[in-house]
Amino acid sequence: DEKVRELIHNGQGEQAIEKCVRQSNASIRRDGFDKVMLGKTTLEEVLRVTRED
Repeated sequence: DEKVRELIHNGQGEQAIEKCVRQSNASIRRDGFDKVMLGKTTLEEVLRVTRED
């Protein structure tokens, strides 16, 4: 992800990078939910690939 790369390049801390990754994951999850509504994937698949550890 370009945003994460930029944060690393600029010497940002772990917290800033983690926040950026979480925000990206939320965007991916929203897109996945849209695809569920269109019948292109399942809810289980979206939750599986966007789960947070």
